[in-house]
Amino acid sequence: MVEVFCPKINEAVYKNAVLYFIKYCNNQYLHSTKLNKLLYYLDFIYFRDNKKSVTGDIYIHQGYGPVPSQADNILTVLKNDGAISTEVVSFKDGELIQFELKDQKKFDESVFAPDQKKLLKQICDEFGNWPTDKIVAQTHLEAPWFYSKPYEVVDYTYAKDIEFFK
Repeated sequence: MVEVFCPKINEAVYKNAVLYFIKYCNNQYLHSTKLNKLLYYLDFIYFRDNKKSVTGDIYIHQGYGPVPSQADNILTVLKNDGAISTEVVSFKDGELIQFELKDQKKFDESVFAPDQKKLLKQICDEFGNWPTDKIVAQTHLEAPWFYSKPYEVVDYTYAKDIEFFK
């Protein structure tokens, strides 16, 4: 049985985590799928070490790995607030969404605790130059995604098996 961890969304922290990744990990590899994986590592590694997530979101088992349930809503708010812009670009046989930080004043790193800032930096340093396919493949090897079923909530209790930054 899956134990569902369902805290309250911390919108200020969530928005600023997205802005952090757009500011510091934004290269040719950062598209919506990879952004979802960066958020996954932020929440699941922090949960592993602190028994709570950073954003408060739950993740759903999708074909490309764990997907945060509220990421699209947060991106819409950031776009409507003028903090970011998005652009759909052609890629292989489909399309990807690229991000641009538009208003630096909307980004507030002070919402993060020191250990959260450290983890954000570690995630960008480790995964920033990983192509999307590589980070997707990595999430598929880890217990949280592996032991969840398609379209079900990914169980935070499996975060203990993630090896990065131990």
